[in-house]
Parts: sequence; structure tokens; C-alpha cells
Amino acid sequence: MSLASKIIAGTFCAAAAAGSYFVAKKAIWFKNYCKLAPYTVGSVKGTELEGKEDLKLTAHRGFRAVAPENTLPAYEEAGKAGFWGAECDTYRTADGVWVVHHDPVTTRVMDKNYVIEFSSYDTLLKATVDFGHNVDKYPDLKICTLEDYIKKCAEYGMHAVIELKYNRNRNHYGEIVEMLKKYNVDASFIAFDFEDIVEIRKISDYMVFLLVEDIKDEDIEKARTLENSGISYDCDDEKNRDGVMIKKALDAGLHTACWSAKDFETVKLMYDLGTQYITTDCITY
Repeated sequence: MSLASKIIAGTFCAAAAAGSYFVAKKAIWFKNYCKLAPYTVGSVKGTELEGKEDLKLTAHRGFRAVAPENTLPAYEEAGKAGFWGAECDTYRTADGVWVVHHDPVTTRVMDKNYVIEFSSYDTLLKATVDFGHNVDKYPDLKICTLEDYIKKCAEYGMHAVIELKYNRNRNHYGEIVEMLKKYNVDASFIAFDFEDIVEIRKISDYMVFLLVEDIKDEDIEKARTLENSGISYDCDDEKNRDGVMIKKALDAGLHTACWSAKDFETVKLMYDLGTQYITTDCITY
């Protein structure tokens, strides 16, 4: 089935799960979102950033420029490439299994259409990943569990960066914390909903980041109410690129992180503006 056919076939169940995710004003954005980005893999090696110990490069959804996003091979490749951290998105299935996936539905990246939180883990295993860079190298590739992702982080000594999605499973966040402790993996939690990172703060002392598009004063005020916290911003948003609000966040005692750098120039700019934690699709050490 072509990607276009998959999107049409999955629109009904996706809309039921994600609401405004599929409204008309998002149509052009979604069409572009479903295309494979033409990444050029680069490195800080041989540049002025080589050897900067405070530069923390995180593989966005794994090393998605060389393997399908949010899959075990993407995290394996991130580990081999030497990334400081690896980022994932997670949902909890209907039968209580935490899995790694960006969208609330499998439509975009798999050959069957399931709403993740309404499906059992065994049901999700009926779908196969058929979208992503070099997907042909990974036949019969299945959805990755959060536990397998954490184990891969432990294997390569990577920092786990876990995005909490859609605030529907807060009473189960302790399960994630226990998995991290089980495999002795250091971690950060990120979320667009401030209450999600508040909940994590209640049960752990891991770093937490409020995700935003452009940094606003109210975001800084929220984040600074929590210990060991920060703001993670969109590095492509022009409102962030003059560094004014980044400095304001740093002056407030917050960590700053950004998503998602697609070239060396952006990595360098963000680092020069004071951001150490840089999530990237394709720039390695």
C-alpha cells in the first residue's frame, strides 16, 4: 500500500484518536510531515565544536537519518555513532505495555492502522514498519517497546530522553521510572504539557524540560518552579534564533535544550547561544 493510500485509509481512526490533529488547516503541514526528509549526515569532528565536553548531542527519535525513526535499529545506530543521548516518544497500550512511537496512530510509519492506546501490544505486533530511511534493510521490523529502548541506552551508555505524550497516563509514570532504575539509565523527561513534567518531578529527580515552540516569559516562570528543570525549544523558530529568550531562560537558572537541528550551522548557533542539550536528526560527534 502506498503512503498516500495509508494516510487516506487511516484518517478515520486517526481523527477519532487525535481530534484536531487532522483538521483541514493542518492538511499541508501533514502532507509534508509524511515525506522522508532528505537528511545529510554530518559531524562536529574537525570543527570548532570537536571535543566540547559540554555539547550534549541527542539523536532525535534515534538516528532517524540512517534507520526508521523510533525503532530499535535507530537506537542501535545512535549508540554506534556515539550520541550522548537518544530521544523517544512513548505511549502506553491498552494492556499496559509502554511502546515507542511518535504519532498516536500507526498510520504514517506502519502497514496497518491502529490507535496505539486503544490497542493491545499483541495487536500492534501485527503491523510492520514500512516507512523511514533505509527501511528496506530491516524486514519485518516491529514496534519498539520502551523497555527495549532503555536497554539499548544502557548498552551504549546513552542518556534517555523520553517525551511523554498526551497526558493520559500520568498515574502510570512510575512504571517508566522503575524501568530506568532497573537498567541504571540516566534520563530526562520532556513534554508539551507542563503537568506531565510536574508529575515526573513528584516521583523522581530526573531532569525535566517543558517543550515549547518559541520561548515565552510565562514558560520561563512555569519551568523555574521545578528543581532541575529547563525549557526545550524549536531551534528553527526565528523567535528563538536571536538568543534573547534563551539568555533569559539561562539567567533564570534553567537548563536549555532545543529540537531538532538538521545541519551543523544550526548546532553551532544553538551552542553559541548557550544551549548544551541539542537534539538533532543527522549531526553526530
